[in-house]
Amino acid sequence: MRILVSNDDGYLSPGLYLLAESVKGLGDVVIASTEVPRSATGREITFNRPLRLAKKKWLDWFVYITDGTPIDSLHLVIEVLGFKPGLVLSGINVGDNLSLQHIFYSGTVAIAIESALMGIPAVAFSADVEGFEDFDYKDFRDLSSEVARSVTDYVINKGLPAGVDILSVNIPTRFGNCVEIAKATKIRWEASYRKSVDPRGREYYWLAGVRSVTEPGTDVSSFESGCVTITPLKIDLNVDASGVKALHELKEGLLSKASREP
Repeated sequence: MRILVSNDDGYLSPGLYLLAESVKGLGDVVIASTEVPRSATGREITFNRPLRLAKKKWLDWFVYITDGTPIDSLHLVIEVLGFKPGLVLSGINVGDNLSLQHIFYSGTVAIAIESALMGIPAVAFSADVEGFEDFDYKDFRDLSSEVARSVTDYVINKGLPAGVDILSVNIPTRFGNCVEIAKATKIRWEASYRKSVDPRGREYYWLAGVRSVTEPGTDVSSFESGCVTITPLKIDLNVDASGVKALHELKEGLLSKASREP
């Protein structure tokens, strides 16, 4: 099994190497990352400038570093280096990725989504830590390592369930001795901007965010109870047949109007 480990926090993040160490021995591990943190970039890919790729040793691991996005790092390793992984692991991210809202923003989950689009099983790991130094706490490291290895071992041996493209795993720092499989809530924060004035007298706006109401039985409520929260996701955004059928009236109306055009 070839395993590619990547992230969106940059190659200096200890979470990247904690994840790699956790799955050592389960396969041939290669690490790829970005030169600087690229959090909340989603599935951004670079088209308008050249990319650089370098190999460097960090924390006893060799890591391939790009000046592009997390998605760029994935494609560069696969297409340029010729490393074809059977499994892609992303993380361990600084900050959780709970709710569909965060999932769509997240560079960490974006790596897993891009992998799934290429037919490669993937798991994204995130944690509610606030900075690199939080990875130093032994209890949290031990929990994260056990979760990462167990989930990875399961996917290698059992595969992902039918209809599941990726797993998004969130690891709490205050473990409540529970594990939950939970769907992603729709929204976690509502946009709110604080207006202020810079030293030159110019107005600016800073995104703050207001906490939204949490749906019970979702990833947010499970995580807030201290549970390791696993959210299975599929990437097919197409609606079911009933949704398509409901739009036939629109289709016929457009066709009718277009047919009358001179």
